[in-house]
Amino acid sequence: MKSAHTGLAAFETRAGEAARTLLHNQGYDGGWGLTLTSVSSIVNTSEVLPILRAAGIAGQPVRQALDFLIGAIPEHCQPRHKGGRGEHTRFIAFGLAGLLSHPRFFHHGGVAEAVAWCVGWLEDHQVDHGWPEVLGLDDTSLHQTALVVDGLARLRDALHDFGPGLVLPGGVETNSLLERVEPLINHGVHGLLYHRRPSGSWGWRTYIDTDPSPSKTALCLLALSSVSAGIGPAGEPAYRDDPRETGGVHGPVQHKQLSDVVVEAGQWLLHNHHRWETFVEDDKDVQGTAWEHMAYALCAQAAIRAGASPRDPRLAKAWKLMNDLWDPEAGLWNEPGASGKRATIRAAYYTVSAYEESMHRLARMSLTDSGSEVVSEASAEMVIDHVALGPDRTVLVGARDSDGRVTCVLSERLFDVVKAVHDAPEAGLATERIAAALYVAPSSVPKYVQRLNQAVSAAFGGAPARLLLAGTVDGASGYRLAGR
Repeated sequence: MKSAHTGLAAFETRAGEAARTLLHNQGYDGGWGLTLTSVSSIVNTSEVLPILRAAGIAGQPVRQALDFLIGAIPEHCQPRHKGGRGEHTRFIAFGLAGLLSHPRFFHHGGVAEAVAWCVGWLEDHQVDHGWPEVLGLDDTSLHQTALVVDGLARLRDALHDFGPGLVLPGGVETNSLLERVEPLINHGVHGLLYHRRPSGSWGWRTYIDTDPSPSKTALCLLALSSVSAGIGPAGEPAYRDDPRETGGVHGPVQHKQLSDVVVEAGQWLLHNHHRWETFVEDDKDVQGTAWEHMAYALCAQAAIRAGASPRDPRLAKAWKLMNDLWDPEAGLWNEPGASGKRATIRAAYYTVSAYEESMHRLARMSLTDSGSEVVSEASAEMVIDHVALGPDRTVLVGARDSDGRVTCVLSERLFDVVKAVHDAPEAGLATERIAAALYVAPSSVPKYVQRLNQAVSAAFGGAPARLLLAGTVDGASGYRLAGR
């Protein structure tokens, strides 16, 4: 079966070629600019580092890039009359992301101190509901606040991985830094939720009732997802997913869990795919600088993060565009435009991020990298063609090429999952409706489905088998019963 996910089969090869192109054009200062001949910047250098990571490249090029960031972050944040590039939050947000892009280099000289410096800057320059685009403006920037929250969530997770009481180079201690990071995350989350629309989206400006913005919605979704997905040092959730106030700036206040906010934002992006699937969205919230988001890739990444299948037909045009934007002559991805021949690091970063998100999702769905459901004979998946509910929480399952049917005895919770989808229409049941039937958060449903499929696989003697299949139901992520 041909995959609707155009370009994934070639992703690893192209990511490797893009990384080689970038290494060949690394600046003498260790950084990169928007194009291969541009002056180095914090933003673009921080966008290159994840591309190198995706290609499995580390070593000296990464150290040189980190050295550039360590020096450039405090220097660029100076006012222009003092020789800096302006007091822009983006230097901190992107710089923090770049410093954290390769956690194994956190012990590289100067990285921990630079991260702590960024945390101090964010502590000193908070405004109501987040952080501004540039100091001196009272308006909160959704773009910068989302980037800051995402970066702080990654820093929190890295500190948890290092363990408590560890003294990092430069005298930075994990516990004390974590105590400073968590209030900043709470501040940013509160601000993002305050500006959320009842539709599940975010506007392109804060405080002003503007049209919804696909890119701002995607950025906020990714940030909140990073916050809620973290794991604490003892394996517990790093962030309690209690209902919190959302909205207030436009429309009534609602109370929702972060996991629900993420799912609903993903549903909004899928429902409005025509607004972003082939578009670059300019950012009207940025003053004095032309800023563009590669919405076709950013929104695809966010929709998948929220639970969409990479093979969802509503993503097909975005995948086709990303595939068509690959420029073999430049060894990089182009930005969409009149000529279609402007290879940029920005386009490469967004595209690689979308493909990586897709690969992670497909791995969780037990699919091959090409998006095909064909697997090798050695690991051939049982094709289930019969499912019946039995007494005492049992499920009778039959599969092609198997001898008879197996009986799975399930826990009460797993049996309730099967029954909810079994009693639903043939197309299946949306994740949110399964969660409502079980009285759990939507983010918990995939875990129950995974445990259920593992139980069915065990009943078949360990052969791979899936009783519930992930897909799109009524415009949202959901599951259907195998064999239907």
